[in-house]
Amino acid sequence: MATSARLLPSLIGLACLAGCNNPAYYQGAQRLAVTAADIAAAGGEDSMTGNPTIGAYVQGEYWLDFRDPGADELAELQPMGTMPAEQIPWIRAEELTISVPWKLTNETNAPITAWVLLDGATEFYDYDPISTYGAAGGEDEDEVQYPSLLGFTPRNVAPGQVLQGEFREDDLREALYDLDVITRFCGGPLAVLNHRHEADPAGTDAVPTDAVLAGAVMLRLTLGASGPATLEYSVRLRQSEAKIYDSARDERRYETDPEPYMLPSAPVAVDTGTGGEMAMCEAGE
Repeated sequence: MATSARLLPSLIGLACLAGCNNPAYYQGAQRLAVTAADIAAAGGEDSMTGNPTIGAYVQGEYWLDFRDPGADELAELQPMGTMPAEQIPWIRAEELTISVPWKLTNETNAPITAWVLLDGATEFYDYDPISTYGAAGGEDEDEVQYPSLLGFTPRNVAPGQVLQGEFREDDLREALYDLDVITRFCGGPLAVLNHRHEADPAGTDAVPTDAVLAGAVMLRLTLGASGPATLEYSVRLRQSEAKIYDSARDERRYETDPEPYMLPSAPVAVDTGTGGEMAMCEAGE
């Protein structure tokens, strides 16, 4: 189950929409909750609401609203007939600095295992390895559980315990780099996500040295839990350019429609060493 919301600036954020480096704060889409009913449904045969690694889960999509660049400017950046890897993004990673504080609560009187994960989308592609598990096609042995961009580690939560954490700015910077490399430049998910690119550029061979990396247009928070639990979060954003949509200034929002990234099957991952071209890239998509 996924919820979706658009970025609504708080009073703190409004002062920064003209383009500044002070942080703006935005409330999360809503509180995410895994209920007893979710857990029962996820355990059913042929369940579509569970994941073999994290079990029952809920997701929230948080869309960042940007001003429209205009048809002429966008056509110059992304000419008709070119592939995403050849295009220049309107929303650039270098222009946004993001962090996501969160609070996880065990709503039961028993210990649970929980996951707090972050994935997302650029204006080109949407990476969602949790809900798309099983889409690579066919037999169970052909499926690989690819990790999320951030947070792919289980947490043991005591009865009634509240855990607070944060996906920090440096974490998000690396995650969004990985997102664009995996989806637009055909980097292997396992190779890219298992290394920080500054220390080990595994899987990033196809990224041109002069590439302009795409920034996030959507963040997806996933809460997975073995018992009833809730997750609250917010988004902390700094922008160096005035691209966040301002209704008092901008006529139109930038309408994005990211293409779902198709995860490679196990044989493709093994054959390429998870660092070469994936199936969708080989098909020219």
